[in-house]
Amino acid sequence: MGRPLRNHAPGTWYLVTSRCHQARFLLRPDAEINYAVVAWLFRAQQIWPGVLICAVCVMSNHLHLVVRDTQGELARWAGYFLGNLARATNRIRKRQGSVFSRRYSAEPILDQEALLDRLVYVVTNPVHASLCKRATDWPGVILWARTDAVERHSIPPPPRGRGGVGIQNAAHLVIHPVQSAEALAVATAVEQVEESLRNERRLTMKRVIGRAAILRQNWKDRPSEPKRSPRPPCHAADRALVRAFREAYSQFVVAFREASTRLRAGLPDVTFPPWSYPPGQPLVRAEAG
Repeated sequence: MGRPLRNHAPGTWYLVTSRCHQARFLLRPDAEINYAVVAWLFRAQQIWPGVLICAVCVMSNHLHLVVRDTQGELARWAGYFLGNLARATNRIRKRQGSVFSRRYSAEPILDQEALLDRLVYVVTNPVHASLCKRATDWPGVILWARTDAVERHSIPPPPRGRGGVGIQNAAHLVIHPVQSAEALAVATAVEQVEESLRNERRLTMKRVIGRAAILRQNWKDRPSEPKRSPRPPCHAADRALVRAFREAYSQFVVAFREASTRLRAGLPDVTFPPWSYPPGQPLVRAEAG
């Protein structure tokens, strides 16, 4: 049995990442891909409003989101959004086959310092990659709340009138701030990262690729050295939180495997851990009280 990764307790912040098959530029940020991303995020938001979107950055060969799962529904939300985005991408690219290389990763964010760090990481992703000078220059989908208020982003009509996904003209994708006290800190940190990287490029004489060159890239291409770093189990500035998370997750794995063994043996009254997904069964929710 594979490792049971899906243990989505409600109220948790996550960094969600999904990478394209073979690191190819399938999500190159042209108008049709940008529309598909926002449209399917909107549809997923309508079905699962308990998954609060706080930041989105869609690069040419991967995407990142920072979300808060208030109802323990991240797995269904992500499956719906990424599955429909993959089908839309194949239609746009006139291809068949996998769009994403494997199941998405969803790493819990355990404290405020790590949350701020991951938000800035997501927003400045294209700047770190020397694709543009500022996050706002990125031609793809990059969204985050720049104030302490909820932001509503209008969904444009489909490019060239091509098949939308049944969205009303007045629809808005809702982006939530992390917390009112953090909005200014995120904006300040993003500006500091952008300035630091500009100074670094001046010293190294390295230039950004720029919008025009990005949009000229062939979606079949991929980087010469695709990123292959393993994903961490969680994100926290406090190492004690990381240790506690690892211990709790180990206990969850043991309980899940014991329950799976009993289920396969046909034993009655099998109890799986709360907020897990038993084989072929719906989400196990915690009992009230």
